[in-house]
Amino acid sequence: MTETSLPLDSIDNRILREIRHEARISWRELGERVHLAPTSVAERVRRLEHRGVIQGYEARIDPAMVGRTVRAIVDVSLVPGDGADAFEARVEAREEVVFAAYVTGSADYKVIVECVGADGLDRFVRWLRADEVVARTESQLVLRTIVD
Repeated sequence: MTETSLPLDSIDNRILREIRHEARISWRELGERVHLAPTSVAERVRRLEHRGVIQGYEARIDPAMVGRTVRAIVDVSLVPGDGADAFEARVEAREEVVFAAYVTGSADYKVIVECVGADGLDRFVRWLRADEVVARTESQLVLRTIVD
């Protein structure tokens, strides 16, 4: 068993749970929450980073505060053929796209977008439908986010 595939212990799992919700937490506060000294917590976090368990930290931005008031999930089905790689590159380049995955089921892709109003969503869906490899789209507006 390699170091990267070693199982995590209960303390590592508690550390991950805490920093998943508050990545900028201090070593002192994190140590208090998981009942370890700050230096021990720091060493465990560094080890988790080194192993690749923690891959990075990011800022979470409220989309509404930057004008992106419409969130939608768009199912995309492609025509049969070899256009998937190019399609994925085009989707990845769009600033509205916050998540995209190749999935099983009735659609080929799930794409989550955050748009500036309904007009922004309309422009995005029209852009998708104009793509020569897109056979079908289906959009659902997100009314309320439960877990993000």
